[in-house]
Amino acid sequence: MRLRRKNVCAGRAEVERVARAAARLSPLEREILVLSAGHRLRNEEIAARLGLSERRVERLLGRALRKFDRALERREQRWWSFWSR
Repeated sequence: MRLRRKNVCAGRAEVERVARAAARLSPLEREILVLSAGHRLRNEEIAARLGLSERRVERLLGRALRKFDRALERREQRWWSFWSR
């Protein structure tokens, strides 16, 4: 399978977009999100690993997901608003 330049560029742009969204998170929120989504750890495992309560992990994970979602959404809204003028 050959990779096409436009597909590679689109993939890089998506990676950069996700990296910018992740940069909006605090270091702790980012770490919890990575442990949860990337390493597939349960909240209780994350809490034990980081020395936090499960409730704190739940709150931080929820906040991280909302911030991440808003950051990705904001970019799409700007793009669409540009074309709707």
